[in-house]
Amino acid sequence: MVAALFLTAASAFAANITILVGDNYYRGPGNTNGTADIRTITAGDRVTWSYVGFSSHPTMSDSSPAAWSIFQMNAASTTFSYTFNTVGTFPYHCTAHGGVGTGQYGVITVVAATPTATLDAREAGISLNVFPNPSRGQVTVQLTQKPSAGEYKLRLSNIIGQELRTIALKPELTAAGLPLDLSDLHTGVYFYSLLVDGKVVSTKRLVLQN
Repeated sequence: MVAALFLTAASAFAANITILVGDNYYRGPGNTNGTADIRTITAGDRVTWSYVGFSSHPTMSDSSPAAWSIFQMNAASTTFSYTFNTVGTFPYHCTAHGGVGTGQYGVITVVAATPTATLDAREAGISLNVFPNPSRGQVTVQLTQKPSAGEYKLRLSNIIGQELRTIALKPELTAAGLPLDLSDLHTGVYFYSLLVDGKVVSTKRLVLQN
């Protein structure tokens, strides 16, 4: 029963991560160039590979045993999702444009979920607000109350999961707030998340206008 409660708590804070499959590259949040995508996630996180064009990229799992059968990434098969529930290292590559650890490849390292800090933050009513919303780019970031011990950050992502900004949040944000200039971003819908010790506590939508 304890194990079941742990899995429920962990899944409540699981992240959805999108890795773009493009012109001979895999590219996820925080990775802006290169052909490989190497990242660490938490058990229970769900990864979606999303095809964005240019030829075909059959993607093979290199772990033993294989985490998945080869899945196609092309105009007829544009997404593939997989939830990583097992701790370990999961390398993969495009059989047409890469190999194990070379060319178009990726490595996903899965670590154990430690939801205690995020549970405490949520139970304490600590949340993050960005206003005005909608905004023309000039916003204020504010925490609802003084956070307890832990590392607090704001993560801003676009609608396909690409991480655009990560900002450390200090306790004084509960009073004055932090001014933030997002006027360099295009008009559209974005998502901002409150992270506590690297775990997502909450995610909200932000709309930017001209």
